[in-house]
Amino acid sequence: MCRHPLFDNDGSELREIDLRYDVVRDAQDERFRKILGIGSAAAAAVALLVPLAHLAAAVLVPAMLIAHLVAIRLVLIRDARRYLSPSRRLFSRWIIRLSFLWIGGPGYGMAVVPLVGAAVSGAVFALLTWLAHSYVLHHLARERDRRPLASWEIVTLVALASATVVVLVVLVAAVVVVGWSVSHLLEWLGM
Repeated sequence: MCRHPLFDNDGSELREIDLRYDVVRDAQDERFRKILGIGSAAAAAVALLVPLAHLAAAVLVPAMLIAHLVAIRLVLIRDARRYLSPSRRLFSRWIIRLSFLWIGGPGYGMAVVPLVGAAVSGAVFALLTWLAHSYVLHHLARERDRRPLASWEIVTLVALASATVVVLVVLVAAVVVVGWSVSHLLEWLGM
């Protein structure tokens, strides 16, 4: 095996992504098709059980979201992420997590609605899986072409992160206000 670096037509040293892009993309597409078929059916099946679980739905719905995120990370995009730069890996990790929070949270939350929730859960699984797959392929192509993160990607991540922080602050404030109100109401009632 030759130990000398290879160069492209522009004189840039070839990287592993340059040499294996087509193989990685094809493997990514194959994993996507497999996880999409199995996962959508599984999400719909679990969502059929959620309305029957009553209070356990408070555990099942977040478990569906977390299981989906773990499957995406460990099965779908794990190999492709190896070929991304550290900044792209970090960026894609967080944009996918926030997308799951903002789309998957409400989507899988619909699982509490009998029958309709199963259809919505299957569709949410398909949508989030497609988004993660497409986004990683987008990053692979940009990495291969040596292009930086697009400005719209940075704006999207900042907007999602900011919205998440604002919602968390509002929720914490609401919990404090409700707790304060309840304690004063109980004090007023003499309890």
